[in-house]
Amino acid sequence: MKKCIYLLCAASFMFTISCSKEKDEITLVTGEAQIKSETGLSFVNSSGFSADFVNYKLRYGTGLEKEYGQSLVGYNHIQLQQGTKTIYQIEVFKDGSKVPFKAYINDDSGNEVEVKSTSIIDIDPDEILEILLDDQ
Repeated sequence: MKKCIYLLCAASFMFTISCSKEKDEITLVTGEAQIKSETGLSFVNSSGFSADFVNYKLRYGTGLEKEYGQSLVGYNHIQLQQGTKTIYQIEVFKDGSKVPFKAYINDDSGNEVEVKSTSIIDIDPDEILEILLDDQ
């Protein structure tokens, strides 16, 4: 009788562990699907470069402008409407101090295209435009 109770406990424990793993995988897939359906902009540290905050301005059309800030700790993005925008006054910080950097995007061919002050960027629907930050 004791063997049956031990086997039953072991089986229920294994079942509980396997169920919790499936739940985590479902949550992860749902989170990835949500990011893929959003439209916006994300700054990302390239390998070997370390910064923790970026500050920048976007101009919509000929007049409307807005300032944004984004943490570079983990994955973060700013939700934006699709369309063409001018990005300027990009500042990158590490521990509260400005750091020199270069910013670029990878085009459709995989080539690096530098993002300079007053660069025009296109935000496509259901896409997060990633701007990579690297040493100058």
